[in-house]
Amino acid sequence: MPERSTAEPVTLAEVAKLAGVCRSVAGRVLNGGSGNTRYTDATAARVLAAAQQLNYRPNYAARQLRGKRSHTYGLLVAAAGDPLRSFLVQYLDAEAVKVGCNTLIGNTVVGANRFEQCVAMFTQRGVDGILCAVHHWFNEDMAGLLRRHPNTVFYENPRVPGATYVTVDRAEAGRLAVRHLAEKGRRRIALALMTLSRTTHLARRQGYEAELAVQNLPLDPHLVFNGEPHGLCFAKFNRTTRQWDFPVHVIDLAIETLVREQHADAIVAHDDFWAAALVRGLKARGVRVPGDVAVVGYLNHYLADWTDPPLTTIDLQHAVAASAMVGMLERMITQGPPPEDQRIVRIQPSLIVRDST
Repeated sequence: MPERSTAEPVTLAEVAKLAGVCRSVAGRVLNGGSGNTRYTDATAARVLAAAQQLNYRPNYAARQLRGKRSHTYGLLVAAAGDPLRSFLVQYLDAEAVKVGCNTLIGNTVVGANRFEQCVAMFTQRGVDGILCAVHHWFNEDMAGLLRRHPNTVFYENPRVPGATYVTVDRAEAGRLAVRHLAEKGRRRIALALMTLSRTTHLARRQGYEAELAVQNLPLDPHLVFNGEPHGLCFAKFNRTTRQWDFPVHVIDLAIETLVREQHADAIVAHDDFWAAALVRGLKARGVRVPGDVAVVGYLNHYLADWTDPPLTTIDLQHAVAASAMVGMLERMITQGPPPEDQRIVRIQPSLIVRDST
């Protein structure tokens, strides 16, 4: 066989020639091709040996163009172990199995250009569709992803016109937390957020303010803490240590501002990690939780059961979101793009009451 460029993919015809069979037989053995082509075990063994010798890889994308499903979803995440997304990843995989599909996970935070590499890999593997749960603050090319893979469902708004996505009603999350705290007799309810420059966080503030009005509690702007002006205010993945660095100094400042200066008797935290850090910082200062200050988290991560005291928190209903995402993706694959008025699903959060309030 003449020498060939290693950059060129091995063709099915080359495998067939080396195995001494026709192309249809090789295709039937390796790709499960259509038709009534028959072959013996010995023939199949020769084809498989030839494919291994030539390092042949099936062209999944071509199979998809011929109308054949791979029954595989691409699942894009920053990291499968990301504490903000790990439950969602688990539930998405479980929902995929329910409809007879597997998930091919692409961790995009592990290296430069990893997002594009994962998208290219999904294309080569001919996935039926993509579930994208990468955080919006990574600024990946979501529009490019949607162009290459129209059958894509996002978790949270990717800010791409025409995208299909599932999101959480964050305003309702703010309302639930304030309502609960007001019912517990709290009157100086503070809100501590990572940033107020993102629409998702602004929605939580809007819900917080709306429920304060419903509860006839005054709106004091000094009780809203915005971590953004104070440097790094979110957990950032450290590629050297392979750990997530947490902004403890911002939490300390939030305690000084909201509790020491503004006398807050309750804090609605950015997430469960902020809430856990707030509880620890308050206790270190001799402030009782919930006796002096009640704390509400956001996420319902499993750590909420193990803090001291266990955290009252907002559950984002990741199982419900995963079911909705997989259902939407399957409909896109089998029925085509959904109508414009069916491209957004809003998940209603719930309140999980524990001892921190």
